[in-house]
Amino acid sequence: MEGTILGQGIITSSYAAAVNPNPGNATIQSADAQIIAIPSNADWVSVRNYTKSGAAGSSAVYFQGTANAFAGVEYFWQRGMAAGTGVVRYYGNGAQVVSGDTLNAGGFTLYDPSGQSVGAGAQPNLGNPVATTASTNATRPVVSTASTAGISVGTIVRMSSTAQTDVNGVDFVVGAVTLNTSFTLMTASNALATAPGAIGGAGFYRIVYNGNSQLFYPRRRVITNITQAVNAQVSTSIAHGLTPGQAVRFNIPDVSGMIQLNTTPANNYLSAAVVTVVDDYNFTINVDTTAFTAFTFPTIAQQPSSYPIVVPFGENTAVSLSSNTAQVPSIGGQQIFNTNVGILADSTVNTAYLGMILGGGGVATALTTPVSGPAGTVNFSAGNAMTVDTLYWLAGKSTYGGL
Repeated sequence: MEGTILGQGIITSSYAAAVNPNPGNATIQSADAQIIAIPSNADWVSVRNYTKSGAAGSSAVYFQGTANAFAGVEYFWQRGMAAGTGVVRYYGNGAQVVSGDTLNAGGFTLYDPSGQSVGAGAQPNLGNPVATTASTNATRPVVSTASTAGISVGTIVRMSSTAQTDVNGVDFVVGAVTLNTSFTLMTASNALATAPGAIGGAGFYRIVYNGNSQLFYPRRRVITNITQAVNAQVSTSIAHGLTPGQAVRFNIPDVSGMIQLNTTPANNYLSAAVVTVVDDYNFTINVDTTAFTAFTFPTIAQQPSSYPIVVPFGENTAVSLSSNTAQVPSIGGQQIFNTNVGILADSTVNTAYLGMILGGGGVATALTTPVSGPAGTVNFSAGNAMTVDTLYWLAGKSTYGGL
């Protein structure tokens, strides 16, 4: 039916870095992109920034490290618009006079992790290959490239065709970015146990857009390190999403050492249970590995080799019951969509959904300078305290609204 409302709601802006880009001064910072779930795929979406609508405009919003963006107050998208675009209204600097423009990036993008809506402007699961020139031989390789478009801390990337054959094909989280110069694989907490073994030459990277939203939970993960400890700590290349009590098994190649964790008749088909979740990329297990062979990440010289992986397969009820309040499958502080909590946190569920990515903003057409996106902004006081925007969204279906 024409004008059917599919969904509406309230969201608040977020900024994972939570650091004032201009310390000691009142500052506005463009927010991180976020996804809203909309059933049946929307034909149109509007977003209104309730917080910024009640304040004078600013042309000094920080965007990608520079205070040169306007703060948007209203946004609109309709099916047929290119991915990442949208109509935006913003206030003039120091005033509440409305101006309009079109975002060329950082606007609205359909979200469909099944990949079926890519032709209709949805975000692809994998981005196009982007050339790299080198990568350092370090436990957190620094990858040089002329384009870091779309990459920020927390983005997942996949390398290919580089000399670091042990790194190629693995999904890694990005831990740092230097605009259009380089990005660093992994964070300080989940670095590789050993460096690749040589400097990586030219190659390619691709952004893995839906790496944390694969269709089914729980998910197997590539291991980057395991400590020798009474309760060994396991590090993964991207966020694991596990909870205390979940049972896991290991598949570690001989070249990586610590094969004592592998399930064999000799160790009575060993399985481990997650004891604590340290952060998104680390968890501890109820296995004492102090006497095990030290873990190493496969090097270039050891290729071809399989990758060390951890596979969730059930739950240790005793451990779960002792830490039931922590049993919420989460990434980035947000519960993974459609997952269960408590004693059922380990259950296999389909986590896919249709929705819309609200971008952080980008360059506009007429203005030719950035405007903050439908994800909103965050605000810092002179004392560096951060507050967030409140935004209202509305999505609907039209009888003749599609392509």
